[in-house]
Amino acid sequence: MRKPHAYCYCYEVPPPTLPEELLSLLTGGVASDLTLEAAYGEAPPMYFPCHSVLLGLRSPVFRAALTHGMSESTSRTITVRDVPPLALQVLLHFLYTDDFEQVEKVLLEGRASEPATAATSPSSAAAFSAAASAASAASAAFAASAASAAFAACQSSEVQRMAQLQAVLAAAHKYQVTRLLRWSEQQLCKHVVEETVCSLLSLAHVYGSPELEHSCLRFVKANMAAVVQRPDFASLAPALLVKSSMFCAGVGAAPGGKRKRGVE
Repeated sequence: MRKPHAYCYCYEVPPPTLPEELLSLLTGGVASDLTLEAAYGEAPPMYFPCHSVLLGLRSPVFRAALTHGMSESTSRTITVRDVPPLALQVLLHFLYTDDFEQVEKVLLEGRASEPATAATSPSSAAAFSAAASAASAASAAFAASAASAAFAACQSSEVQRMAQLQAVLAAAHKYQVTRLLRWSEQQLCKHVVEETVCSLLSLAHVYGSPELEHSCLRFVKANMAAVVQRPDFASLAPALLVKSSMFCAGVGAAPGGKRKRGVE
């Protein structure tokens, strides 16, 4: 057996660079063959040059739009009207990098770019709660609009982040990006308090988010006396009122859809 050379050196292996290189394709628009047009509300449209092969690989919704003879497959432009530009930017960064640090970076830059106004007044908080809780009786598209309206109405860092996450959750749900959807759900679980529990419970119901729904139901059960007096609790969808009553009575659905009695 051949012995190793006496002067054999150990070299440090460089870290992976693929996520950064893929991100540079997105941010630099290099060799892009597709454009996403964010035409949201009355704001001027924003355009994101991107790559159809990567979007089709990462999202079944994009794949269907680009391969099944839809108009987008020939025009090479996809117009997105129900997702705010920031949420669409977050979605693209995640599709290209699969990195939640990139998601956080985009969200932080989005908060920093918003004017620091005194929008933490009771009226702004009420606007946020009303917009978000409207999802209980609406379609998923309307829920996305409600979450985004909340984002525009509220500027405090905590509430602003919560509204951002709701918009990202809606975008991830629309384009069936499961990892980003579950991450958004996990982050929103940290924002379950008396003022937000009803709106978050509604969103969890609309988007099929079991962990967020379970977290909200646990909070409702632990704080029933305070929560039931809130106007947004009375405006919950009938199905959610029934589910809350069953859960508080000790009969509810555990995360993952398995029935469990006496859930705490």
